[in-house]
Amino acid sequence: MSVQIKAGFSRVDITPEFSVPLGGYGDEERRMSRVNLDPLYATCVALSDGENKVLFFHLDLTGCKSEVANFCKAEIEKKHGIPQQNVFFTVTHTHSAPALNNEMECITKYINEVLQPGILAAVEPALEDLEEAELHIGTGKTDGLNYVRRYLLSDGSYGGDNFGDFKKNSIIGHETEADPTMQVVRWKRTTKKDIVMVNWQAHPHRTGGFRKFELSSDVIEHFRLAVEKSGKYLFAYYQGCSGNLNTHSRLATENTYRTPDFYDGDNKAYKTHGKCLAMTCFDIVENNMRKVKTDKIRTVEKVFEAPVNHAWDCRVEDAKRVNDLWKAGQSDEARALALELGFNSVYHCGAVITRSKMPETLSYKIYAASIGDFAFVASPNELYDTTGIYLKNSSPFELTFVCGYTNAHGFGYMPTVKAFAHGGYGCDTCRFPSGTAERLADEMLGLLVGLYEER
Repeated sequence: MSVQIKAGFSRVDITPEFSVPLGGYGDEERRMSRVNLDPLYATCVALSDGENKVLFFHLDLTGCKSEVANFCKAEIEKKHGIPQQNVFFTVTHTHSAPALNNEMECITKYINEVLQPGILAAVEPALEDLEEAELHIGTGKTDGLNYVRRYLLSDGSYGGDNFGDFKKNSIIGHETEADPTMQVVRWKRTTKKDIVMVNWQAHPHRTGGFRKFELSSDVIEHFRLAVEKSGKYLFAYYQGCSGNLNTHSRLATENTYRTPDFYDGDNKAYKTHGKCLAMTCFDIVENNMRKVKTDKIRTVEKVFEAPVNHAWDCRVEDAKRVNDLWKAGQSDEARALALELGFNSVYHCGAVITRSKMPETLSYKIYAASIGDFAFVASPNELYDTTGIYLKNSSPFELTFVCGYTNAHGFGYMPTVKAFAHGGYGCDTCRFPSGTAERLADEMLGLLVGLYEER
């Protein structure tokens, strides 16, 4: 039996008007914002079946601290009666947004005075905007707009965009082909603008870089602007499994990986990139969507537990030597010492230090929701696109958004067994041992199967 769904939308500005450290590269104190290139937003899509409500947030942030998510969920439940299990905070994962895990006073100020009030302010207008809506779903391909940033090099090793030693080795090929799939949900409303929810996967890093100091929601902002320019749609973005993917760059050729232009990004290119994504989205929305049934809103969450990889704990003191140079601003010296001491990168050293302070196991929640033939499943990790492909193909629902970076931040990359076998960036910084990604994917699939069987 089909259930009538109502859909609502709101967007609130969460841009800081003061300088903050920028997240994404682990060197926040050296990347203090100087310019607000684009606004940052908290976007909320509210859905109601008459009895139950669910909120899907899209935040223009690198990550959302669990403390922020938990605080806002509790406040929303207290004021609006929406269960905490029914509120989801996803992020664009822009590398040009406030670094929430940083402990500087300006970040505390941003969280308390801008971010949390902004999130909470988005709820009521989204609920007031609720209107009866039909559920339409569709998919398309974005060939050439994302790519796998792990490469097989001529010496047989694997390197990543920022970390492989490309001066000495040439690139043989990508580790795998990138998942080009764009998934779109359209809530077709009676009198108000339709709401378009998009699930795609790639690191939005075009305005980021070691020498960039601009606040920006990156490619996704110009994706949004292009979609909404028509005046017909309201746009919300849900970052997919992008742990091993970057947005395609014309600069991304073997001979330019070590140039300042590559690290600084290309502000003109990120606008064009967003428009190209919008073209695919328009094609899906206008030509490749079908109406599907809806039923009651269902949600579920589960605690996932995994052992921490402590194999490098014996090298903590060496890692600290590298880290001290890095924090002192001696970047080249830090990179050279890291390689000399047998680490893969400066970031490998940082991960060794971080893991040494962790308990034997870590636990965190994974989530799923369903509304008729549409489902959503998420974890806080930076999932690889192969995990996303597995879940999308295995899900019993007609369309399933698979999202990383949800409701928490700091659990890091989740490489596959294949990636661990190759080694390199993402594997050396992972909190967990090989095989954890596959176990996580199976438990996420179990949540979907359970929701499907409840129908």
